[in-house]
Amino acid sequence: MKKVVFLFDGQGAFKPGVGKDLYNRYPKAREIIDKSSKRLGYDLIRHLWGEEAANTNKLTSIAQPAISTVSLAYAEVLKDMGVVGEISLGHSLGEATAIAYCQIVSFVDGISMIQKRGELMEKGGKEGGMMAIVNIDTGVLEAECKKVSQDISEPVVVANINAPNQVVISGSKEGLRRIAQFVAQNKGRGIPLDVGGTWHSPYLKKASEDFSGFLDTIVFKDPATKFYSVVEQEVQNNGNKIKDSLKKQILSQVNWIQAIENLKNLRYHTFLEIGPSRILKDLVAKIDPNLKVESVALFTELDALVRSL
Repeated sequence: MKKVVFLFDGQGAFKPGVGKDLYNRYPKAREIIDKSSKRLGYDLIRHLWGEEAANTNKLTSIAQPAISTVSLAYAEVLKDMGVVGEISLGHSLGEATAIAYCQIVSFVDGISMIQKRGELMEKGGKEGGMMAIVNIDTGVLEAECKKVSQDISEPVVVANINAPNQVVISGSKEGLRRIAQFVAQNKGRGIPLDVGGTWHSPYLKKASEDFSGFLDTIVFKDPATKFYSVVEQEVQNNGNKIKDSLKKQILSQVNWIQAIENLKNLRYHTFLEIGPSRILKDLVAKIDPNLKVESVALFTELDALVRSL
């Protein structure tokens, strides 16, 4: 078996057509996607590359299980080819996918959990929006977000620390407007993001509480393979502790830089993005160009990927 670090994609990885070649080429992927459709209660193919695919990104309740299912299908095909995640983690949604991959929850419970997460976030995150910020120090940006939040009594926070010079903020429309002004005055740039909601912000407090209650209905076991919690920034090996950290995840900041740096310090040097995009591959390359990182999405024939690892 070849063992690498598995990086599971977040919701931003979706685009119409994802999973189609995988489904048509590999029986194991077809099995996973069909099994997920059965659990979700609708034909997922319609939302991946069928007649509804153009609208999937607008529906967090659909996009999240769609991305996770395709990611898990990739992982199962790779397993048949002799490649497994020695340790697994994920970016935002990908953290829940990693939990399913590590068999902390069953496949059926994992898909149900991810579906519920998407439904609650879609319902609760419609106020405000998100914006990528470049060329502004993260500490300076966090301080300004705190100041603006206090000034207007509306939240705006640093939601994702993705890579050097790539931070995402989340919050009210007025909060984003004020931060954008501050960024422009300090020779930075703000780029509004077309996302489904104000992810990883206080606007999702009710969604987080409801998700926490839902998680209490699911059995979490100790991981079958190593799991890295981006919420806690540590390797976790206890199912109940992983459940507790996931309860906080919807509201928690995603510090991707710290996660990759911590794994590098634990002597992990080969990373593989699992999902239909190259977003995480590019972020890892920006964090440390010396790390070896690939993405399954860049290979039509996964045999070629396996040979390259």
